[in-house]
Amino acid sequence: MHDEAATQAEIPVGNLRWRGIALMVVGGLFFSLMGAMAKYESHAVPTFELVAVRSAVSLLVIDLVRRRAGVPLTFQDRPMLFSRSVAGFFAIGAYFFSLRTIPLGDAVLLNNASPALTSLGAVLLLNERMSWQKALAMVGSTLGVWLLVRGRLGTLEAEGAIVGALSAVFSAWALLSLKVATRRNRSVIVVWSLTAVCTLGSFFTIPFDAPWSIPGGFDDLLLVGTGVAAAIGQLLMTSGYRLLDASEASIYSYINPLFAVLVGIAVFGDQPAWGTWIGGTFIVGSGVLVALTDRLPWVRKIKKDGVA
Repeated sequence: MHDEAATQAEIPVGNLRWRGIALMVVGGLFFSLMGAMAKYESHAVPTFELVAVRSAVSLLVIDLVRRRAGVPLTFQDRPMLFSRSVAGFFAIGAYFFSLRTIPLGDAVLLNNASPALTSLGAVLLLNERMSWQKALAMVGSTLGVWLLVRGRLGTLEAEGAIVGALSAVFSAWALLSLKVATRRNRSVIVVWSLTAVCTLGSFFTIPFDAPWSIPGGFDDLLLVGTGVAAAIGQLLMTSGYRLLDASEASIYSYINPLFAVLVGIAVFGDQPAWGTWIGGTFIVGSGVLVALTDRLPWVRKIKKDGVA
């Protein structure tokens, strides 16, 4: 039987780091491709039908991985695991809805405002300490979201932009729950739970969503492709997190918004406005600042001295 731990022990630490970075970057590319396919289908398929197909396909892939790894389907700390899954369901639904009216890059950037919100939630709900770095990140992220949304108020894109911003709120809720849920649950179980809840939850929206249908042909391939791309992206980035420090991995995960903007330009002919570039810089910069807070030596010294 292949011993993954033994194999990793034989690989120089530097090589493991570069492998982790590569996994994060390629995983981000797959998530951007998933977003592109979802956006392409968003005008032909109801929002939660997209969520259902994406989640069901991902569930099949994740379950195969779980079975191959020999991980039993057991759940610990069920309230927080359920909380993470429900929040993820609403976050994905809000993200897919926003894709209907706003550019792919903008939707991804709005969703990526969640780390700063997560820091605020951790202070309020998990009794974590507030540092000036996190406070600055929250201000910067809020400003970035405002710059992305303000130009669309009063236009047909307003609803998508506001719901896109809400996806960050739901993502922050999911990340807060994840902090607790992963203490006693394997990562594959957390992902399995999310995809299962998203699949089942989508069917409860049928009375309120547009009529579901089977579009046929190339559209069916793209629908399945959203699930496959999401599963591959999730697995690659999870593997990357295992090979990198959590804060460093978070920094490289911000390659996803850049990919999304570039894919939007190449595939949909998006022309990013100044608010996208400036607001996106604030959002990504704020997320990177949150990730760097525990890595910079001078930050660690300040926290050790009890200032932060």
